[in-house]
Amino acid sequence: MLERIQAKIEAYLEEVGSPQVLRMAQNLGMGKMLRSRLILTICAKHPKLVDFCAIIEMIQTASLLHDDVIDHAATRRGHESLNHAFGNTNAIMLGDIFYSKAFCALADFAKPIIEVVAQSVVALSRGEIKDTQMAQGFNPSQDFYIDMVADKSAALIVASSGGAALLAGLDFKKYAAFGHNFGIAFQIIDDLLDITQPKEVLGKPAFSDFKEGKSTLPYILLHQRLSPAEQGILRGYFKSPKEEAKLWCSEKFKEHNIIQATLQEAKAYTNQALEAIRGENNQALEAMALRVLERQF
Repeated sequence: MLERIQAKIEAYLEEVGSPQVLRMAQNLGMGKMLRSRLILTICAKHPKLVDFCAIIEMIQTASLLHDDVIDHAATRRGHESLNHAFGNTNAIMLGDIFYSKAFCALADFAKPIIEVVAQSVVALSRGEIKDTQMAQGFNPSQDFYIDMVADKSAALIVASSGGAALLAGLDFKKYAAFGHNFGIAFQIIDDLLDITQPKEVLGKPAFSDFKEGKSTLPYILLHQRLSPAEQGILRGYFKSPKEEAKLWCSEKFKEHNIIQATLQEAKAYTNQALEAIRGENNQALEAMALRVLERQF
């Protein structure tokens, strides 16, 4: 089924009528296709199932293309990022094409599905603005971080799980709540992997989030546990490329058991996701939620 989704995306892009667009798109990897896997686990059969998955994947790809430009990224999933290979302008415009083709295809769906997907893109963009704001200085607020993640990372997962429920005739609110909590847990683990996995696994240097100006949850939890003097040291290392910043943070993570504390936060959101679909008897979806906590990359 995932191959059919990729083929559908290629068909949408061929409609653009641009060899350059197709050439650039060939440099993009589809990744784990997490959102499509969620959709297929919730809705096993529907005439427009492949189309819906393709729409969600195109929106996800567009958001990543724009994200890499904003972050001045040179790599994506261990390979040269498209903005680095073809320039920021081409990356932005290719992202716009993915967005536009996704919404053209979305027009064939019922209004409730159109609305949930469209609102997710609004939330995603709002979250990107919050993330940019957070990069201006160290953010010690866990609430603000969660609010940003709910928009930037979880919103499209909400559209995926909630939209799949609508296609399957299931309770939208239950599956939207599942997606919200699942998405937050997924991002927390993503943040955790940045400080626990090597470059060879991550496809980028370890400890790169903090250096790039991201106040992720491990650093926020660490800040909560430090003395005022050490809080000042942590804030001073924000965006620092120095090796001493990485070593200091690594030592403090161990001293204050931050990895376990971060994992507990992710578990709490996973439990809320599972609670949202209690009684739905979807063991495969429950297993997906639990596997988030076991991610290594």
